[in-house]
Amino acid sequence: MTFKFKLPEIKPLLSDMGENNAKMDKFKFTYNNVEFEVIIFIDRKPYELLFGIIDRNFSFILYLEKGYKLSNLSKQDFYKLCEILNLKPGKETFTSFKFLKHVAKQLPTQYSKSNIEPHEIAWYKAKYVPEPDKIYFCGWRTYSPDSPHSAKNFEKTREFLGEKTYQFCKKNNISSRWTAEPKKRIDYYPPD
Repeated sequence: MTFKFKLPEIKPLLSDMGENNAKMDKFKFTYNNVEFEVIIFIDRKPYELLFGIIDRNFSFILYLEKGYKLSNLSKQDFYKLCEILNLKPGKETFTSFKFLKHVAKQLPTQYSKSNIEPHEIAWYKAKYVPEPDKIYFCGWRTYSPDSPHSAKNFEKTREFLGEKTYQFCKKNNISSRWTAEPKKRIDYYPPD
């Protein structure tokens, strides 16, 4: 992972998220008539910025290190982005630097207080976990110490629900449960 781009414009948002004890936030922006949604996670090291394109099956993650250093887009993601935006790659047309400069101008300065449900994250991160079609949260399953079964879905729990929930579930033998059917979805609540 290389970090060449600096994103100091994100500092006010990160500060406001910290003051509000928020672990994630989201915002939208448009580039070349294509709508993006970005979900920012600050409960991970490095921080993650999950970029998704509304109504398209495409997403990518950029990582934010100390000093507001942002990771580069992979070549594969960059060329797919060019295709979706209908732009030709090149200094005179479209570069990842131009794209990230545009993102920097779109960053909000305050935490939105948006409620982000797991399926909103899962929609973009499903390709990183087993059973990628099951993106809707449908509850918890706790296993007793004498049960012949043990908790699973830890990868999904970490990716969709964060490190703190993942650690709690692992320690207490709890599985997050997921479904592919939107009507079986329930609102997320932390395990207890």
